[in-house]
Amino acid sequence: MESQFNKADKDLSALNTKEISIEVKDEINTTISKISGIEEISLVHLEEYKLGDKICFTNLSENKYFVINIDDEMSKSLIYLPTRSLEYKILFDDDAVPYSSETFKGSKHTIKMRIASEEEIYGYRNLANNVMDQRGETTYYPHATANIETHNRGVFAARNTIDGQTATNGHGYFPYESWGIGKKEDAEIMVDFGREVEVDKIALYLRADYPHDTYWKALTIVFSDGTRKDAQTIKTGDAQYIEFDKKRITWIKLMDFKIADEPGIFAALIELEVYGTDIKNI
Repeated sequence: MESQFNKADKDLSALNTKEISIEVKDEINTTISKISGIEEISLVHLEEYKLGDKICFTNLSENKYFVINIDDEMSKSLIYLPTRSLEYKILFDDDAVPYSSETFKGSKHTIKMRIASEEEIYGYRNLANNVMDQRGETTYYPHATANIETHNRGVFAARNTIDGQTATNGHGYFPYESWGIGKKEDAEIMVDFGREVEVDKIALYLRADYPHDTYWKALTIVFSDGTRKDAQTIKTGDAQYIEFDKKRITWIKLMDFKIADEPGIFAALIELEVYGTDIKNI
């Protein structure tokens, strides 16, 4: 017969399959603030951030999809986390330029994490959106990368194209952060989803700060399944939707940008949205 103690251990183990935690650590990995819980947690960090600080999320559950709100000034992100941990470095100086001026400021910060619902995961949505995305290597998705970022500056980084900001009539600091390519003729940008998804449409928001800007009149979309689609684009800051047959892919890439013969010198991308659904394993 199973003892009460063994039964209690099993019950506790079952509860812990949904355990998650948030920690704020300094540059030498000393924990400053921490909270753990089941399914949904909220950490209130009562100190000003310092250079080298990072927010660390740990997932001891069986789940891989989470909704995280990294800062009071930022919108929430639905992310895919295939590993057990996520490290988010607090941004300063040039790296902080693509964010609102109050982001990460002050001595009171609320950080939230919860397991995503099935409705959130499997509903038709913009699968590329991730305001938490950062430059460099990552353990969570979606993640944007490019072979060029103008002057290697944060204000022109690839991650700006999936942060949810769609104001197109300016350039530079928030809310006009964009992906800039300078004059590189073979520029490419890719969004990696970290798993297979099913997509059928993208939306492009081209930067439209005329007459400073020109625009791309055409580009090529490349999919991880080996297919390609040539697309024509026009001079507008409004969303431009490009539809195609449903595809199961792990990443999408834009390349072969054709610049229009316009007075402006620069062409840039404000936002890339990729619409579709996660694939449910039965």
